[in-house]
Formats: sequence, C-alpha cells, structure tokens
Amino acid sequence: MKIRKRQLPPLNSIRAFEAAARHLHLGKAADELSVTHGAISKQIANLEGHLGFTLFDRAGNRLSLTERGLKLLAASNAALDQLGYAIARLDGGAVEGELRLSVPPAFAANWLIPRLADFKKHAPALKLHVLSSNRVGDVLDDDTDLSVRFGKPVWKNCAVRLLGHVRYFPVCSPALLAGPPGLSSLADLTRHPLLFDDPEGENWRRWLEHAGLRDVEPRGVIYLQDFSHILSAARAGLGVCLGDMITTGADLADGHLVRPFEQSVEDLGAYFVITPQLASPAARLFADWLEAEMVSFASTTSVN
Repeated sequence: MKIRKRQLPPLNSIRAFEAAARHLHLGKAADELSVTHGAISKQIANLEGHLGFTLFDRAGNRLSLTERGLKLLAASNAALDQLGYAIARLDGGAVEGELRLSVPPAFAANWLIPRLADFKKHAPALKLHVLSSNRVGDVLDDDTDLSVRFGKPVWKNCAVRLLGHVRYFPVCSPALLAGPPGLSSLADLTRHPLLFDDPEGENWRRWLEHAGLRDVEPRGVIYLQDFSHILSAARAGLGVCLGDMITTGADLADGHLVRPFEQSVEDLGAYFVITPQLASPAARLFADWLEAEMVSFASTTSVN
C-alpha cells in the first residue's frame, strides 16, 4: 500500500510517540521534549486515532508497546535518524556531541590517526573518543558508537559494512634484510625468527605454501598477541612478520620496514565497520567517511 505524504501523521506526534516508547513513561517523555504530560498523552492519542490502532498497552501508569508499537518505534527511530543525518550532511558543523570509536591499535596508529584531520574538517564540532581494542565479541556497548574490526563478519543485530580486503606479505627491518645472515632468497627465511600474530602460525603457513615452501623450520618463533607489538618487534629487527598495506604502508614509505619478497596472499579476514542498526548521524557520517577513505586508499595502493 502506498501512503501519500499528506496521509503521514504529524512529526510532533511521531516525536512524542518515539520519546514515550523509548522511556515507556509519559512523564519522562514530556521532560525530554519540554512539554506537559498532557501534551504527550494528547499527541499519542491523536497518532493512534490517525493510524486506527493502539500503540501502547496501559496497565495503570505502566506502559508497554504493542506489536505494532514496536514496529513503529523501529521505523520512527530509523526515520528520525535519517532526517538528522541528512541535515548533518548539509552542514558537517551541525554534527555535534560525542562519537566513541573502538578500533584495533595497529589500524588506529598506522592508518586512521594520520587521516583524522580530514574527517574533522567535515565535523569540527564533534568530540571524538578513540579507544583501542581487538575484542571480537561485544564490539558495541553503551560506551561505543562505532567499531572497526578485522576478521569475519560474525556480528549479529548490527549494521556491518565491508571496508576492505587485504593481501599480506613478509616485512622486516632494513638492517635484518642487509644481514648477516641476510634475506636474499626465500630459503633464507629459515635463518630468521618468524613473528606470529596467531598462535598456530596459520597465516605464515598459507603464505609459505603460496611461495612454494613447505615444511619450513624457522630459526625460531615469537608470538605476540597485539599486532602493533609485532610491528614494533619487526622494526627492532627481532624477526620477519606478515603485514599489509593498511598496517605497514606508512612504515614501508618511511623506510622503517621493507618487503624482502613480492609474493602476497589475500587474507581470509577483512576490515569491517560495525554500527548499531539505528546509528547516530555522527556514526553514519564517520562510517561513510571511512568507506570513502578506504576506496581512495585502495585505488592508490595494492590493498586489494
């Protein structure tokens, strides 16, 4: 059924309903919207009359949403968020308040932070909180508006966007490459420790098989749980690690790390940005910006 614009209920009644449905309390909704309790009650009654069905079950002073009320709440939230987002896009300065981000440490330090000045041009009034985490579960909570994670899309009841796939390859310090014992051929990998970012070394196994090396016994293995620590170890010459253009591109450009071999393998995981299904205008703006930045980055590097 197509509903014409003139058949839509007044925006004030929708706002009153959304606030009351969120609080399940008319008084709290009235306080939020700076109107009287009676005004909220009248707006909801008008909305129910307009729609032709009830939105709340009332038991004394207690409210609960009917099935149709629950559906309308989801639709109202989405519509109001989208309206706020559209207005924010007209003027980035209109996006105010706070945005709490949770991102992997290596992604933040090596890719995100050098680009944040560009985002601030779009939303100069927005206060950013950047938190570091590799945690896969519970990536969104009351303290997180948006998360970036690397892996597989296992998150439920969230809005998940693919940011980009990556190809990984060996990297090491220039001093380690120059030797001794040197790293001029693939066989020389057996003369150096390998830095693992997964306990079983699955990523290294895939790369070695791709390079035609099987049953390789490295000089040693160092496992570090945090990838930013792996990069620090590689820069210090402790061994050879696997990197990608997102996390090692800046180090390669600055000469802090080098690629001894050109062979690369596409990782089984990818970068994703995760937001609530009803994301705030600020979170949507940031997610859009991230996506555009990644597309631009991919077009100028071998990230894909």
